[in-house]
Amino acid sequence: MQEDKKEKILYFDTETTDIQSKDIVQLAILKEDGSSLNMFFNPVQEVSYIAMSIHHLTPEFLKNYPTFQEAKLPTDYEEEKFAGKDLKEYLKHLAKEYIWVAHNVEFDKEVLEKKGIEIPRTICTFKLARNMFEEEGRDLESYSLQYLRYYLGLYKKENHDHNIAHDALSDVYFLKDLFKYIRDNSKLSIENMIQISKEPAYMRNINFGKYAGHLLTDVAKEDRNYLEWMLNNITEKDDLKWNIERVLEMSNHTLFD
Repeated sequence: MQEDKKEKILYFDTETTDIQSKDIVQLAILKEDGSSLNMFFNPVQEVSYIAMSIHHLTPEFLKNYPTFQEAKLPTDYEEEKFAGKDLKEYLKHLAKEYIWVAHNVEFDKEVLEKKGIEIPRTICTFKLARNMFEEEGRDLESYSLQYLRYYLGLYKKENHDHNIAHDALSDVYFLKDLFKYIRDNSKLSIENMIQISKEPAYMRNINFGKYAGHLLTDVAKEDRNYLEWMLNNITEKDDLKWNIERVLEMSNHTLFD
């Protein structure tokens, strides 16, 4: 386990109108000291039915809240180093002070970037989990936050006041438990985590095509031409392309060692 006591960690999650426009309807933040912020917003875009079926935030519920641009901090919310009340300015302050952690952080980061909040340092627990957890050399069945919550037994010790799936505030509590599990059971430093979070997601096996279920390293040995063909013909699967390049490079070293 690596200690990074000087780094300030913040856990966050967003709920949105859809996966295209990504207009924010809920933001939850949890700090290491236990203080939290949970806010809802009346979005500019319409909430899709798919999104509603996941987070259950309806237009009728959200219409009573301000838009993100209008939002102010709750009157009883206090921050030692921030004297204002404007939410957007507060988030910009936090972006300078903290490393922001999320599961699939690229999505949540983009949600806030669309609102003018740039977050320079982030950690993605989804990518850390893909890098760290496997079964007999194979990827797990899933790396979703909820799957890992049960797979790692985190639910046994979690805060039962916050255990509603797909609610942003509950999810940041699950997220904090997952991050602490990874930190306590690996030798990864915070900087290692930041670097892994910048890279494509680690993959061990292929989940489609004639080699579905096969390890990439095995395919590289048995049918290298197939992986080279995939590399030249696959589009919009950057994570897979990166992993194919990785195993082909490993195969090259094996051939010439």
